[in-house]
Amino acid sequence: MMPDVEKMVLTKLQRGVAPVSRPFAEFDLPETEVVALLERAQTDGLLRRFGGVFDARRLGYKSILCALDVAPEQIEEKAAVIAAHPGVTHCYERTPFRGEGNYPKLWFTLAMLHDGFEAGLATLHAQLAPAELFELPALRRFKIDVVFDLRTVDQDEIFPGIVSPVTDDESFRVFSEEEKELVRALDQQMPLTARPFATLAEQIGQTEEFVLSTLQAWKEQGVLRRIGAILYHREAGFKANAMCVWPVEENMTEAGRHVAARPEVTHCYQRPCLERFPFDLYAMIHTASWNETEALFNDISTECNLSGGELFTSGKEFKKSSMKYFR
Repeated sequence: MMPDVEKMVLTKLQRGVAPVSRPFAEFDLPETEVVALLERAQTDGLLRRFGGVFDARRLGYKSILCALDVAPEQIEEKAAVIAAHPGVTHCYERTPFRGEGNYPKLWFTLAMLHDGFEAGLATLHAQLAPAELFELPALRRFKIDVVFDLRTVDQDEIFPGIVSPVTDDESFRVFSEEEKELVRALDQQMPLTARPFATLAEQIGQTEEFVLSTLQAWKEQGVLRRIGAILYHREAGFKANAMCVWPVEENMTEAGRHVAARPEVTHCYQRPCLERFPFDLYAMIHTASWNETEALFNDISTECNLSGGELFTSGKEFKKSSMKYFR
């Protein structure tokens, strides 16, 4: 059983550390114990990685959520094709909680550099044919980035995500080779030391000052969302992961902000409403059990005055990985 103080520190570490020389010095444990806690979490399979979380758009990437309408007996075959694509970070089988409705069964996210995105998506269309591939890009982002509060998994199921301002700005700039090298070092596991940025700087042949000043500038520009711990949600106790969808169409801004304000919602987006999938407001929720997830979905629907929604359970996980940029 993890002590409460360690749960609190791991929760804070998910929210991110400042780009300073000794980022672990301001926690409720000595910095050596913070580093040891991260190392244990990694060894125990709780920590996916400690590193940077970027706004992919600001790095020149385009991303999209896709759904594949495929027969049950072909799911494994098509999932293998999808998972093999280097731009795919997540691939799940999703089904309605109550088993009703004929909806696409295989869901995945694709992210690629702007100038190669359309060609990459077209390749997947061809590889997955004749199964129909539905494109569901994010039209608006109401909330992104998940933080799992380890102190509440067996209590009131509150795990506040990090709110991102709603914006249609897709602009990005050209990054130097030195900057790209820093991104590549941050999008995977960073060194777990008292001075991680100094160790990282040495690994890429730069100074600690260059790394810290660059990271601070990126945070101010919105390129870098945070530097922190990313956990495996199931190992953290949040085993019932579900996608909630509702048909809204009108008053989307009000509905999206209302849903995103719920602390239990970790991601919230507006996506296109399709004839085959007639929903346009999406939210992700996680709890410790499916009964709690269903109750939470019903509560959010009632409080936010939403009707006609569906709750989709996340079944088999075919791929879940962190994005690798500028490879």
